[in-house]
Amino acid sequence: MKKRLLRSLFLLGMASVQVCSFAAKNTEDPVLSYLEEDENIVINKDVEKITFSKNSQGVSAKYSVQKYYKAVRHEDSYMDAIPYNEESSQLKIFGVQDVTYKHSSNMIDGGVFFDGMNLCSISMEFEEKGDVCGYKYDQDFPEAIYLARLVFSEAMFVEEKSVTIEVPSWLDLEIKEYAFDANIKKEVTNGSNKTTYTYKMNNVKCAKDEKHSPSPLYHNPNIIFVYKSIKNSDGSKTPVFETAQDQYKWYSKLLKENKENLDSISGQTKLITSGCKNNTEKVGKIFEWVQQNIRYIAFENGINGFKPHTAAKVLDNKYGDCKGMANLIKHMLKSEGIDGRMVWLGTSSLPYDYSTPSLAVDNHAICAAIMGKDTIYLDATCEYSALKEYPSSIEGQHVMIENGDNCILTRIPANKPHDNLDSTYATLNITENALKGEYKNFRRGQDKISFLNVMDNDFTDVVKSLNAMRFKGLPDSDDMVKITNTQSSDKEVTIAYPIELTNNLVSAGGEYMVSMELDNKASNMSIDMKDRKTDLFLGYKASDALVTELTIPNGYKVSHTPANLSIDKPNYKFTVTYTKKGNKIIYHRSIIIKKTIIPLAEIPAWNKDLEALKSAYLEMVVLKK
Repeated sequence: MKKRLLRSLFLLGMASVQVCSFAAKNTEDPVLSYLEEDENIVINKDVEKITFSKNSQGVSAKYSVQKYYKAVRHEDSYMDAIPYNEESSQLKIFGVQDVTYKHSSNMIDGGVFFDGMNLCSISMEFEEKGDVCGYKYDQDFPEAIYLARLVFSEAMFVEEKSVTIEVPSWLDLEIKEYAFDANIKKEVTNGSNKTTYTYKMNNVKCAKDEKHSPSPLYHNPNIIFVYKSIKNSDGSKTPVFETAQDQYKWYSKLLKENKENLDSISGQTKLITSGCKNNTEKVGKIFEWVQQNIRYIAFENGINGFKPHTAAKVLDNKYGDCKGMANLIKHMLKSEGIDGRMVWLGTSSLPYDYSTPSLAVDNHAICAAIMGKDTIYLDATCEYSALKEYPSSIEGQHVMIENGDNCILTRIPANKPHDNLDSTYATLNITENALKGEYKNFRRGQDKISFLNVMDNDFTDVVKSLNAMRFKGLPDSDDMVKITNTQSSDKEVTIAYPIELTNNLVSAGGEYMVSMELDNKASNMSIDMKDRKTDLFLGYKASDALVTELTIPNGYKVSHTPANLSIDKPNYKFTVTYTKKGNKIIYHRSIIIKKTIIPLAEIPAWNKDLEALKSAYLEMVVLKK
């Protein structure tokens, strides 16, 4: 207690430090009724304010935060962190205990490059139940467009939170709200010189990850700022991001600042395209070379969140982010006389498109090769995608294509379920104690990409790797497994091996009972609906098919064939069929994912249908003499 008294007196003597720390009253904290047993630290109070000013660059923004944390059960410690980018903002922090500013190194964990990123780490010590610690900071954005999004949800329980946004009358600003719920109360006050938006939240539980849930921005409350224009004193207006074309002009300006030199990359490009018979082959070879030889890393935020390095620099470095890789492909194509262009887009993790002009709506860049009326999109960050094979993160997404003074807004072709194929064909014969035969698995699209990502060009210990991926009936030797078509340019990878299954055969009383399902696909996709808040996310549209062909032994006949199953819903389709053809029983199971999202209200029906599918997996064909 003496130590605590000395500490408190020391803090009171520090006029510039505004961290408060005090003991709770003896009464039970009412917050406890909202918490899980293991929750201790909560956000006691979070007051945020955003204001705007005019400057030489147009409009600036100030983001001010006062944040206080409380330990409600026992003493504890907590580490908070404020990420910011020195290229796009300045952080002025005060009233914080134990702060260290740590400038990120160029390479973190050997994989991600943060250019201009800084981290303010804040450590807090709660010496007993009821202690409150807090801090304040201002973050200034000389260009307000970099303050593009604000997320309301927190990683812990929030007692009280308010966000105030003061919009001056000279600024045409649209605030677009996403995933708002009843927890947020909104007030709008119109004044002569400004409009004030106030959002308040009280006693809100922390945002938790749920099994097979969509990206957090689809269900965690957030807002996007659309800076349309600035009203000038003479009555005219200066556009900022009034339309997607304005946003494109800003991107295009950044591209033009680069001094590209095709001569510096043409030599390497000619080596890559040597022997190509036409431009399509050249596009494919350039794309594959960049996939295999330029290491993908990521530059985050600031000007390097949007401005690519020059093609020559990426080629020399042998690494680049998505923009840099796209820019290299673009200029390699141009050096061969092919129309290559930059393409900006938001991946499927973002719930926005270019109908909302803001820096928050995209997080990715790729290249497009314009071949007459055909546009081929090239995303070299996906190492194992083939030409015109679009990974689930970008298929169907809204894109902005470089096009001189005015961009083209369109969409990448959307995949159909059969574009992402996981198809298995197995022939089985009954031996004394097992089912033996041949197994072939074909993977296309995202299923091929995912498989090759796991293998990562390492085809040693193949049986061990396939076993980890839950392939069934594997042989003991790697030499008995054949994996073909493993290049990124290949459309379909094939895995083949002699299969032996012991668990799928039961022999008793002169009868054979055979389970013809090999994979039990989707068995782990049931969703616990207790306290479920979010939709079900199924990853990507896909077709998963299994055909098992069983030869009926001589002298045996089929005494029982399980019933077929057919479930066809707007979002998915399950089928199981048994067919007798000559001396064979053919089992066909199909799972088709038509749409990637199952709405929350439809998850109980999904669970019920999945139980029917799992029950069908347990059925067995019975053979007897």
